[in-house]
Formats: sequence, C-alpha cells, structure tokens
Amino acid sequence: MAAEIELKLAISPHDIPKLARIPLLKSASRRDVTTSHVFSIYYDTPDFELRDQRVALRLRRVGARWMQTLKTAGRVEAGLHEREEIETPVPAQILNYPVLAESGAAEVLADPKLPYRLRPVFVTDFRRTTRHLQPVAGTEIEVCLDRGTISAGGSQLPLSELELELKSGAPDQLLELALGLLERVPLRLEAASKAQRGYALAAGLTAGPVKATLPGLRPDMPVSEAFRTIVFACIAHLQANERGLLETEDPEYLHQARVALRRLRAALSVFGGAFPRVLFEEVIAGLRQLGGSLGPARDWDVFSIETLPALSAYFPGEAGLHRLTEHTAELRAAADDAARQAIASPRHTELLLKLTGIFLREPWLQLDDSASAAQRALPLPEFSASVLQRRHRKALKHGRHLAEVDAAGLHALRIQVKKLRYPAEFFSTLYNGDGLRDYLKALADLQQLLGELNDAATVERLMEPLRGRDGSEQWLEAAGLVRGWAAGGAPVRREQLTHAWQRFRDCKAFWH
Repeated sequence: MAAEIELKLAISPHDIPKLARIPLLKSASRRDVTTSHVFSIYYDTPDFELRDQRVALRLRRVGARWMQTLKTAGRVEAGLHEREEIETPVPAQILNYPVLAESGAAEVLADPKLPYRLRPVFVTDFRRTTRHLQPVAGTEIEVCLDRGTISAGGSQLPLSELELELKSGAPDQLLELALGLLERVPLRLEAASKAQRGYALAAGLTAGPVKATLPGLRPDMPVSEAFRTIVFACIAHLQANERGLLETEDPEYLHQARVALRRLRAALSVFGGAFPRVLFEEVIAGLRQLGGSLGPARDWDVFSIETLPALSAYFPGEAGLHRLTEHTAELRAAADDAARQAIASPRHTELLLKLTGIFLREPWLQLDDSASAAQRALPLPEFSASVLQRRHRKALKHGRHLAEVDAAGLHALRIQVKKLRYPAEFFSTLYNGDGLRDYLKALADLQQLLGELNDAATVERLMEPLRGRDGSEQWLEAAGLVRGWAAGGAPVRREQLTHAWQRFRDCKAFWH
C-alpha cells in the first residue's frame, strides 16, 4: 500500500492557456509533456457502504490499460490530500475481488457476496495533461491538468483542476510550487476529491451551509498537534462554505465563512504563547483583511433580511421604508460582491497555502525561544486549563458592576466573551460532564445577548452610507423608525443580560 500526497487546485477554463506561459513549468520539467484520455468508473454498494467507511474504489482506463485503485481514508488539510492507495492492474473492466478482500480497508470488502452488491455509481471522463517536475534536487512532482466531466445518471458536473502529486521529497515542496503557480494564474484550493463530488452528484445532494464541528482532541496529544488539528478544522469549516458563498445567494454560506475566519484567528491567538507570533504575522494580517471584507457583507445581510422586513411588517404603509429597502439592496449587493471577490482572490489561496506550509515545516523547532518551548512542552490538559482560566478571569473582570457598564464597556465585554468561548469549544472534547454543557450554553447565551445589544450601534453605522442617497422627508421618517426600532429593545435585553451573566458566574469552571 503506497502513500499518496497531492494538492488539488481548481482553475477556471479561461485561465488554462496561461499555464503554457509559466517558466516554472518549463524550467523544472524532467521529461516531455503527455496528454491522455482518462475514463474512471467508481463502484459502491446500493447503500454507499464504501463511502461511509471513507473508501473509494474505481476502475480507470488510460489508453488501452485498466487499473483498479482502492483509496483508503486519509486526511485533507487546506487542499493537501494525504491517503493510502492500492493499485492493481486488471486485464479489462473487471474488478479483482481477492485483492479487495485482502486489503482490510473496509469490512464490506471481505463480504463473499460483494461481487453481487457492487455497482457503478458515477463516472469521471477527462483529458489529462501531465508534466513531471524536479524543482529542487531530490524532489519530483507530477503536475496533472484535468479537464472534463463528472457524470451520474443524467446529471453532470464540469471538471477543471490541477493536481500536484508528490512523487519524492518533502510535502512543503508541493506548496512552494503551488505558490509559484499562483503568482501567474488564479487558483483556488479544492478540498473535495473527485470521488466526493461524484458521490454528491449521484445522491442528488447539494452541499448546504456547514457549521463548525468540534476538533477531535485527546489528552495525550502534544500541544503542537492540538494546534494543528484545531487550525485545520477551522480551515475545513471555511472551505466547506466557499463554493456556496461564490455560487449562490444564500447568506448563510457567508455567515459560516465569516464564523470560520473568526475561529481561525481565535485559534492563532489561543496558541500565541506557545508558538512565536512572528511566524504567523503575515497570515494573521491577511486573515484580518479578509474578515474586513466579509464583515460588512454580513452586516448588510442581517439588516436587509432581518431588521427591515420585521420593521416593514410592523409599519406596512410607511413609504419611506420601501425606499430605504431599495437603497439597502444596492449596498448589500455591492458588499456581497466584495466578499465573493475576496474569497475568490489569489490572496485568499496564498494565505491558506502559507499557513499550511508553516505546519509542515514547524519552524518553531529551530527558534531559540525557551518561553514558547516551555508552553509547548506542557501536557495538553494543563495547557488548555491555563488558557481557559486566564480568559475566564478577564471575562469576569470586564463584567464586574454590569449594571453600570456603558455601551463601550458592553462592547469590550462581548469581545472577552468571544475570546473565552472559542477556546472553550476548541478544548471541550478533552472534558465531559454536565458542567461543560452548562458552561458552553451560558457563554453562547451571553454572546447572543451582547451581540443583540451591539446591533443598535451597527444599525447607526449602516445608516451613514444610506444618508446621502435620499434626503426626502419620507426617508428621514423611515430612518428615525429604524433607529428607534434598533434601540427600543435595549432595556429588555439589558435585563436579560443581567440574568444571563448571573447564570454564567454560577457555572463551575469545567477544566478544574
């Protein structure tokens, strides 16, 4: 069983001609460029048992040759795919069942009735242009450009992507090559394999917005491994919502992408004491800038689809609200376009590639920083407890004398609650018990209420660009209604906040 490490990059068909003009692909080439027709049939049981056990089985024809390939469960980190595969030449379009049974890759493969249960599920059909590069001594990378389709039943998806497969050398060389290509051609990391896209097409599934999942941490994990696990869980959350953000109008994709970015930035902050910040400064600045593009779009989404409809339903005859809604739609569309451009930009891909490269190279091991090294050497439960205890105390400090805290103080408290909630969720899989659930629920309630209290300030900020678009008396009346509506719920929410704060203070620190 051989290990396969590859990087998948989506490329627009319009940008493919640019590849031929990239010196990097010419200067490092070890042999001639070849083009072949690749036809693959993917098999599974009617209940998709192989897919459920994270195994892919295909028969592939390249020219006159057939190859059976069994790919086992692996991992994907920001588009970098790593998994085991078993390749078996076959004389024709006939599966080799003894090899499957002996693989041990999935229980169903040892079933004597397997030959009667497997069936074709989907087909990939593409032209593959292949180059073999040697960017540095000891490293060989196969670069494949695939152009074609994925088909299942009567449905079809276009296929246009680059695959960079490491044949020998260090994995970070894949990232260096991708960064070099990205300087000349727009590329986007592709987290979903051809098999995953084919299964979704066969099942008639359209990927909906994806929420964050808890990273699987273990108490015996080194701090560095926990850091890596959390960061790549955040990246997976972001990538799972990218396609929907770029290709649909559903605002939830944008919301989840923004949450993923905030969680990613939080992860870099949580582990800041154990890993020198200088190593991540460029990435942190880039993520902040990207978040600055998604934030306004999310604010306009909420204002457009929640605030204004509720207000218009309460005042159906208010003509100024209709004019305000029209102007809002224009500004919302512009903000959404800016968010899509930011996610589709080469800079976004570059940031994720560079962040992945940092974890592959682990440069902190070469730095003489005893304080950071001491933090990394801690047992993970001890490290997590120190982070949570410190942030818990800061939140309590900012919430002291809550009844007297002004708007600025509430905003500062909201930030501290967020800074506590993210690591509490990250590290929650290290702990169990009712206290954990109660604590996380109390934090979520606090953040929700503090966010709602902040809405009035957000509305006031959004009204500024609207002010210059319409100076009519109707608009001024509508603007007053909006401001009053946003501020009107503050007294009730302040009272709710008092009770929510008390519930939080009463919660036991679950990390003790």
